[in-house]
Amino acid sequence: NTLSRQAYLGSPSTLDYASTKGAILTFTRGLARQLVKRGIRVNGVAPGPIWTPINVASLSHDEISHLGEDTPM
Repeated sequence: NTLSRQAYLGSPSTLDYASTKGAILTFTRGLARQLVKRGIRVNGVAPGPIWTPINVASLSHDEISHLGEDTPM
């Protein structure tokens, strides 16, 4: 499942997105606990910032210029 750090932090400006990612995080954890007895792994990945029109629209020019700097990949 694709997660986001917003699942842990939350944000007043992205409340709908953060709450959805929080729900996916909880779903991923629950599914992992359910399937572990069968030897099935369930993973959640938070890839870091991804350049999208919605993401960029909510950032200042300074924030855009630093987008992804703290993401090693």
